[in-house]
Amino acid sequence: MTELHLDLTLDNLSGPPKEHIKVHNYWAAVGLDRYHKNSKAEFEFSIDGKSVKNVITWDSQFSKSTMKEDKDIANHGGVALAWFVMSVLMDYKYVEQTEIGDGVDYRFSKTEPGDDDLNFLDEEYHYVEISGILEENKSNTLVNRIKNKHDQIKRGSKKDKSSSVVVTLFAKPTTVKEIHR
Repeated sequence: MTELHLDLTLDNLSGPPKEHIKVHNYWAAVGLDRYHKNSKAEFEFSIDGKSVKNVITWDSQFSKSTMKEDKDIANHGGVALAWFVMSVLMDYKYVEQTEIGDGVDYRFSKTEPGDDDLNFLDEEYHYVEISGILEENKSNTLVNRIKNKHDQIKRGSKKDKSSSVVVTLFAKPTTVKEIHR
C-alpha cells in the first residue's frame, strides 16, 4: 500500500498561497489526530466509483490552541482532503474559490492559467462541492451528506457544469469523490 503525505498538496496545487494550503492541512490533522495515532491512517478513497487505499501521513507537530471548534475542523479539514484528492490523486494543478450561490465551493483546472489569462472559460474547470464529517450519527452519515451536497449543486448556478461532490469522514478515514449528474 502506497504511503502518501498530506503535504504533497503543497507541491501539486497552485492558486492559494502555500501557507493557506498548510493551514487547511493543520485543520485536517486536528480532525485525524482525534481518531488515529502516530499521524498516520489507512485511508479509503472512493473516486468516481473506484476504491483505492493509501496510508496517509500528516504533520501533527504544531500548536492546536486555536483549532478547537468541531465545525471548523470538519469544514477546513474536509477542504484539505478534497484538495489532496483533486491535486495528488487526480492531477488537477489549480484551484479557485467560487462565489456564494454557485452551489459549489471551488473550481479546479488541470493546468495553471498564465498571469495574463485568469479568465478561463467555464468549460475548462471542474467544480467541486466539499464537506467533512468528524463522525457519523443517526442523521449525519456519509451517504446522507453526499446526497445533500448533490442537492446543493442542483440548486446552484453551476448545476449544468462539470462537477463533483467530495466528502471526508474523519473517524473512519474515508473520502468519497462522486461525479454530479
